[in-house]
Amino acid sequence: MNILLLVATELESHRINASFDFVQDKDWLVAPLPRGKVYLLHSGIGMVSTAYMLGRFLALREVDLAINLGIAGSFDRTIKLGEVVEIVEDNFAEMGAEDGADWLHLPELGFAQFEQEEKSFFNTFTNPSPSAFSVRKVTALTLNRTHGYPDSIDKVQKYWPKQVESMEGAAFFHAMIRAKIPFYAFRSISNYVELRNKDAWEIPLAVRNMEEWLIENLKLISEQ
Repeated sequence: MNILLLVATELESHRINASFDFVQDKDWLVAPLPRGKVYLLHSGIGMVSTAYMLGRFLALREVDLAINLGIAGSFDRTIKLGEVVEIVEDNFAEMGAEDGADWLHLPELGFAQFEQEEKSFFNTFTNPSPSAFSVRKVTALTLNRTHGYPDSIDKVQKYWPKQVESMEGAAFFHAMIRAKIPFYAFRSISNYVELRNKDAWEIPLAVRNMEEWLIENLKLISEQ
């Protein structure tokens, strides 16, 4: 099995990098697994960079499974800081149109992003085959601007009552579904979505837990 690990930044992959015998392969790294290869691709921040890097990678390499890893903010206070969760649904929260004080999503506008096997894909993308790992399954928003102001937090939760947010996830879902590649998306919670307060963030804890979880479980994933 050949596996792609996609992370936004090198900050989120130091331990992974040190745990495998990676060598440079074009714009990504590659290392052997007992029964295949693992690729490590850094997408950069945001949906546009993610889409570009995935497009470049998939034009040149084939994989049997792709895994998106990283950190995320949580609207849901029952999720602990540093907890690893699995994203099973992700949404393009900003894709739509204002209608006065209201917001229209793509289905209301009548525009699908694409159609595949007689199904139209709009703002919401769901993983048809989530993992069997006993981590909390959650729903997510993907945005160009993460939230840090109470009024905007209340507004986005009105239209999108989801649990976590990131800046890349839905672009990954979009690409994997369109390319028909099985995938998982795991994130560790670095902060709660609230008035911006960096003193309350737990980025090192979230990164460490995410990487350690992946390293511990990658062998099981590769043998599925």
